[in-house]
Amino acid sequence: MAWCASSTSDVSRAVPVTFLPSRVTAWVDAGTTVLDASRRVGVGIDASCGGRGTCGKCGVRVIEGSLSPVEPQERAVAGSREYVRLACRARIAGPVTVRPVVAGDAAVVPTRTADGVGRPLAAGVDLGTTNVSAAVVEPESGVELGRATVPNAQRFWGGDVVSRVTAALEDSAGALRDAAVSSVASALAAAAGDSLSRVTRLVIAGNTTMSALITGADVTPLASAPFSTVRPRSATWPVDLTGSLAEGVTIEVVAPIASFVGGDVLAGLVGLGIEQAPAGTLIVDIGTNAEVTLWDGDRIAVTSAPAGPAFEGAGITSGGPAVSGAVTAVHIDNGGVLRLETIGRAPARWFCGAGLVSALGALRASGHLEPSGSLRADGPLAARFARDEDDVLGVDLGEVPGSLVITQLDVRTLQLAKAAVRVAIEGVLRETALKAVDLAEVRVAGAFGGALDAADLVALGMLPSGVADRVVSVGNAALAGAVALAIEPELVAVSRCLADTARSVELVSAPGFGDSLIAALAFDVADT
Repeated sequence: MAWCASSTSDVSRAVPVTFLPSRVTAWVDAGTTVLDASRRVGVGIDASCGGRGTCGKCGVRVIEGSLSPVEPQERAVAGSREYVRLACRARIAGPVTVRPVVAGDAAVVPTRTADGVGRPLAAGVDLGTTNVSAAVVEPESGVELGRATVPNAQRFWGGDVVSRVTAALEDSAGALRDAAVSSVASALAAAAGDSLSRVTRLVIAGNTTMSALITGADVTPLASAPFSTVRPRSATWPVDLTGSLAEGVTIEVVAPIASFVGGDVLAGLVGLGIEQAPAGTLIVDIGTNAEVTLWDGDRIAVTSAPAGPAFEGAGITSGGPAVSGAVTAVHIDNGGVLRLETIGRAPARWFCGAGLVSALGALRASGHLEPSGSLRADGPLAARFARDEDDVLGVDLGEVPGSLVITQLDVRTLQLAKAAVRVAIEGVLRETALKAVDLAEVRVAGAFGGALDAADLVALGMLPSGVADRVVSVGNAALAGAVALAIEPELVAVSRCLADTARSVELVSAPGFGDSLIAALAFDVADT
C-alpha cells in the first residue's frame, strides 16, 4: 500500500553527517552529497575537479552509519578500495560519520564557524534511563553548535525503569521529575554554552517511563500487567529549564508507541527514515531497555525487552561509562598476547558497554568462554584467571592487577542482557513472518553502537548468524531523531503515522517466552 504517503512525500528530513577528526557536524536534507554538506559547515575536502566525480581526491571512509549505494561512475573513479566513497557522489541517507582518506587528517579543517549570531536554534534531547544527551543546531546553516552527555540524576532512585516507577508510586514522583528536568538542563547547557538562550524549539525523546516522569504523568499503568501506554502530559515547565532558553520556547516530548516502546524509539525511526528503508530492515537499539523494530516493507513491528544497565557498564565489576580511558575493544591473539583499545588512547580504566561485548567475544574466540556462558581457565590466558574469596572464577585483563576483572557473575549478567535483545529480535521476526535470512540490513543504534564489532554480536548470539556483513552502526538514533523533529516540525506527522500503524509485540505474555529466554542465554543460539 502507499504507506503514509501523505505524511512523507513533501517533508524534508534533516540528518547529521560528522566529519573526523574535527568532529564538525552538519545537519542537511537527506540526499545531500557529503561534499555539499562539508561546504555548508566550512569543512575542507579536496575536490579539484569541482565535484564532477573525475579526480577521485574527495575520498572519504565511512566510520559509522552508511551512505547511498555506490554509483558506476563512483566505482570507476574510486576503484576497489574497501569502504572508500567519493564525497561528491555519495549521498547522505541517515546519520553518518566520515573521515577523508586523501591528504590525511589535514584534509578536514574547519574553514569557518557558524555565522548569524542571534539566529534561532533548535535542540534535541535523548532522555535515557542512564544518561541524557543533547545536541544544539542552527537550522538555517545546518551547523551543530555542540552536543553533550550527562548522567541522569534519577539514577539515585535505581538503575532501571522498574525502580523508577516503584519510587514514583512511593511519593518520589516530584523528585524524579525535578531530577529529569535538571539533567536535561545540564545537558543543554553543556551542549549550547553561551548560545542556550537562542533555543526556540526543544524536542525531548525518552522511553515511556522517562517521558511520563518528566511531564508528571501517572506511571501506575506501567507498574503491573496488563501494561498500557502512558502518554506524556502537557507540562508546565519549571523556570530552571525555560529560564535559560529563548522566551516563548516550544518544548515537546515525543509520545511513545506502546507501553514499553517509547518516544526515543519513535524519534529514532523518524531520524533514520525507516519508511524509506528496504524491506527487512531491523533496528536494534541497545541500552537499559532493548528496543527492536523490524520494517517489512509495509509496516513496522516493535517490541521492548528489559536488558538492564549492563550494556552501559553499570553493575559490572570493572564496568563504567564511555569516557576517556574506557576500554572499547579487546584483542587476544593465538599466542595469548592481549591488546586493549581505549577511548582517547588513554590508560585503561574500566570496560564500557562496547568493551564488555568485545571482551566476551575475545574470550569466546580464545576458548575461555563456553557456549553455556561458563568461564574456563584453560587456554592462552590461564595465568590471568583466579577465584575470589567467594570462590567465583574471574579473569583479569588489565595491566594493573585487579583493574579490569570480569567474573562469572558479570558474564551471567551480560548473558541476561544479550538474551533479552535476542528474544526481542525473534519476537518481531515472528510478528512479520520473516526469517533471519530475510534481513536486508541490521542497524545497531545506541550510545555505544559505533564501537561494537558486528562479528562479536553474532558470535555471542545477540544477532542471528550470517548478518555480520549487513550490520551498520547508526549511533544515537534517538538523539538524531529528536533534533530532526526540532528542526523540521512537519516531521511530527510522520512520527504519528509511524506510531498509529505500528504493530506492538508483547514478549512476556507470548506463549513460550520463558523457554525462549532460556534458549537465548546460550552463546550459540539457533536462528529462527
